[in-house]
Amino acid sequence: MILDELAPDYIRERRIDLSTDDQSPPPRAFAPVLVTVSYTRCKPEGVMLPLVLEVQGSSSASYQRREFTGTAPDSVSFTPIEGGDHLVVLREVAHNRWFGSLRISIDGELLEPPKFV
Repeated sequence: MILDELAPDYIRERRIDLSTDDQSPPPRAFAPVLVTVSYTRCKPEGVMLPLVLEVQGSSSASYQRREFTGTAPDSVSFTPIEGGDHLVVLREVAHNRWFGSLRISIDGELLEPPKFV
């Protein structure tokens, strides 16, 4: 019982929903990408600030990080500097550590050739 109080099973769940507009043209490098955010599954407490947005593209040079401390955003945008798959993550820093993630394929050239491990 004490373990459930210290670390309930809803901690670190994917409850923040991220989406893009599927009707628009495919995202391209050097053009802003708009991501819509929904917190409807963050009940009953809701999301708690601060939130961190992280975007990682194919190379380490494309990493972007932004913090939201005033209000929880309804949408976020970023401008990719290269093509390829990009992972977008929006997460709570503390509280329930809820997060959302989205993989977006960006049209354009890669900054570095892919490395196989």
